Amino acid sequence: MSSRLRIGCSSWTSAAWWGSLYPRRLAPRERLGAYARLFDTVEVDASYYRDPGPGVVGRWGRSTPDDFLFALKFPRELLDPTRPVDRDGVAAFETHAKELGPKLGALLLQFPPSATPARARGFLHELLLSLDPAIRYAVELRDAGWFRASAREALLAELARERRALAWSYLTYLEVPAEVTGEFVYLRFIGDHTSVPAAAHGELRVDRRDVTRQWADRVRRVPDRVSPVFAFFNNHFAGFAPASANLFRAELGLPPVAYAPEARARGRQTALG
Repeated sequence: MSSRLRIGCSSWTSAAWWGSLYPRRLAPRERLGAYARLFDTVEVDASYYRDPGPGVVGRWGRSTPDDFLFALKFPRELLDPTRPVDRDGVAAFETHAKELGPKLGALLLQFPPSATPARARGFLHELLLSLDPAIRYAVELRDAGWFRASAREALLAELARERRALAWSYLTYLEVPAEVTGEFVYLRFIGDHTSVPAAAHGELRVDRRDVTRQWADRVRRVPDRVSPVFAFFNNHFAGFAPASANLFRAELGLPPVAYAPEARARGRQTALG
């Protein structure tokens, strides 16, 4: 796979992947190593809920190949626009993330839908000024107000000035513009928790091939100077993130990730909608 294109999943710990992506006999502590033999990047969901600390982060780095890249979600407690920016907390998390060394691909600022421009514009501005310029950052915004008229222009200008990427996030309720504002691209295939609930994970449940084709076309138009291009798939996108990643790879002319035969059979199942 091209080192510029980094296609993976949002987490490596899905319980639905035993007997599909992972052999049933695999111990939980061996999942990351098994995942990293298949994919060359992962988005860490767990760090959104709490800072894992340097010991854990360092162990992740030691469990993966030299060319593997991690993207870590920023802890949600540091993204609350009702509070002042916690510069000490920001610096501490950055320090822990840097335990990954060259395996630190990017950090994601995932704001909730409640973070509207009216509530969070000033907070975002202050937060961007507090970030380490040596770390790649992507900013995910889930309220449509950010992408209307003057708010959109101001947002894109600020992200471009700070060289931070606007996360291209596929959400069923929001259209995020495919604007390049940083030196890399961060694409997230999220979907929603209603059409593909957790209990249905482990198989492709929804046909989103048109979506993957649309975003593959946009990725092909990204200038060569913009690198890397990350793309992460959530199980909620279509039911089985590894199979969705393979469909995206096919759209980009890349060979599939060859995981366990049982998983390939499940991934080929006809989508239900």
